[in-house]
Amino acid sequence: MKKRSLFFTLLLSASLIPGAAGVAETGGHGHPHEAKGIHIEALPKPKDGFKDLAGKVHVEKTTKTKVLDEKGNTAGTMTFEKNVNNSKFSTQASTGKQKVSVLAVADKQFRTKYKDWKTRIVQIVEEADEMFNRDHDIDFVVEAVAPWNSSGKNASDILDNLAAKFEGQPYKFVAGFTANDNFEAGGIAFQYPVKPDGPAFSVTLDMGTENSAKAARHEFSHNFGVEHDPQGSGIRCIMNYDYAYTVDVWDEAHNELIEKNKVWYQ
Repeated sequence: MKKRSLFFTLLLSASLIPGAAGVAETGGHGHPHEAKGIHIEALPKPKDGFKDLAGKVHVEKTTKTKVLDEKGNTAGTMTFEKNVNNSKFSTQASTGKQKVSVLAVADKQFRTKYKDWKTRIVQIVEEADEMFNRDHDIDFVVEAVAPWNSSGKNASDILDNLAAKFEGQPYKFVAGFTANDNFEAGGIAFQYPVKPDGPAFSVTLDMGTENSAKAARHEFSHNFGVEHDPQGSGIRCIMNYDYAYTVDVWDEAHNELIEKNKVWYQ
């Protein structure tokens, strides 16, 4: 794998710091491997720690999801039926016209923790895509789930490990889910200034299906080229650490960028 550009700022972890200024992201200079993605600061963990969804997740499309083994071979399938969910967790978004294929993977620690790990990671992705359906007509479809053996000293290393393991996969997104003790953040992803030359990568910590879904939608936004809003700015947007786990909107500039860059994943 080509070496990714270390466009990397301070890795934030532990918990949100109310009123603290966000770390500015570097910009301006071109990088030779931008299509491989650039490192940015990681999303902190939520203040309320672990929180599961209480109710069925809104599934926009009946999908027969492949279950892959550690060698990438199909070992079976699982079917997730389209439903109409009237719970408070569903935005009742219509099915997005643009289908984005996702390979969702869980590391050994996550799989050991949950016997139903396949269902949990599909639920997280389905919940995370509610905003994308509602605002951008984008529907993330988990076409396959797979095991993953994560390794690394920190969140950034673990993201690199995921990308090295699954580079070249025939999916638009590879979404990793981890319970690795070395993953000190809520989530991390590559931000792409240009269309990626393979799958877009992100890793989200196990924080319960609800909080992990909120972190995943933040990380998926980076995959569309979106940057952070400054912490302490008062901007109500999921890309502002102050509101990442408490609102379900992007600011105007981010909406425009997602709308512009969604063509990458057609």
